[in-house]
Amino acid sequence: MVINVSTVVSGVGLVGREQNGQSTSVGRRIGDLDRSLLLQCRTSQVTQLAEAAGRTGGGLVITAERGNLRGCLDRARHLLEVDHHRAPLLLDAARYAGNGRLAAAAPFDQRWIQYQRELGLPVLTDSGYLAPDDMAGLVGILERAARLGDAIALLPMHPAWLADRYARQTLLRYVTALGVPVAIVLEEPVGPFEPVAAVRGLLELLGCGVPVLVLRSDLPGLGALCSGATAVAIGTEPGLRRLDPRRPAGYLPPSRVARPSALIRQCLSYQPLAVIEATMRRHPDNGMWHCDCPTCAGRDLNWLVGRPEAERDGVVLRHCVDVLLDLRTELTGPSVQLNQWSWRARCAAAASRRREVGWDRLPALDHWQEATIPPTSPRTAVPTSRRSGGGTRFSRAAPPRSAA
Repeated sequence: MVINVSTVVSGVGLVGREQNGQSTSVGRRIGDLDRSLLLQCRTSQVTQLAEAAGRTGGGLVITAERGNLRGCLDRARHLLEVDHHRAPLLLDAARYAGNGRLAAAAPFDQRWIQYQRELGLPVLTDSGYLAPDDMAGLVGILERAARLGDAIALLPMHPAWLADRYARQTLLRYVTALGVPVAIVLEEPVGPFEPVAAVRGLLELLGCGVPVLVLRSDLPGLGALCSGATAVAIGTEPGLRRLDPRRPAGYLPPSRVARPSALIRQCLSYQPLAVIEATMRRHPDNGMWHCDCPTCAGRDLNWLVGRPEAERDGVVLRHCVDVLLDLRTELTGPSVQLNQWSWRARCAAAASRRREVGWDRLPALDHWQEATIPPTSPRTAVPTSRRSGGGTRFSRAAPPRSAA
């Protein structure tokens, strides 16, 4: 299907950029999200996370559980009006997830849009899943978001949109033409796939001049934050750090015993507490067991392992959040190029630390190393999605006007 970009842009009237000669709230309300590390959580986890997420540079993405949009909205309202939460907050309807997920062509729920406005939140569209080659779906999401005049277009997509050169060029062309801020969620790949190409495609998207958020990410999402992303959301549990592909009818996922995992700062990864405990016995003098996060306060990670079961999960979660926000502070300086080089060096150091204790390498960190231009390279072009002068802002303010 061939769609003319200029026709689409003309039809939308660039409402995402300007209405009646005045800049829309899209241009005024993104500053509070600038380089934020958000914690993507379920509605039931908000109470545990609210205080930690209020740290400088933090924030929350509350994800609707099993399609319960009302529960998600009510919890957000309580957080804002009763708990007086002031850190950045987004709401994810997650209509793109699960075997019953909606397609990109599905219309937005106008009640979902309006409730976010009434709460004074940035409007995140409740988009369906963007399958490979779904050109009409891509244009539809971006065009409808642009017509809202105050929305971030959620693009839950197959990674081929970034890894395939022609798909990536199409994505960049439409995102740039319509100028609507986008939030991407990448599906876990199935079948042949070139992950390094997807990272390079992400870097191109981050450099297109339009604000880009990355949601439902794992630790490697920090690389996007270092490379110019407006914000990155890292999931508080494995199911919120990825988007699983649709399963065949009758598929039963393998049964797994939930194992609490702690974030190892030097390894840039989560490890089950049982693995940490066993590895600490084999390598007791390795310095990476020492943790200075606010929760651990200079103790060894062994203290997490020894917590009573009734309180262990909450303590481990707070440790993970503290380490994430500390990493965000360390990795996001004023220069995107230096941030990228620092991230590349961290990935290499993490691989070395894992080798020291006999843990396998993490391919995702290797992919970032390969995709990022090293300091010695003569190529110096570096992507940046932040415009000079702070020209884009998303913050809780008076409810914005609709373009409709």
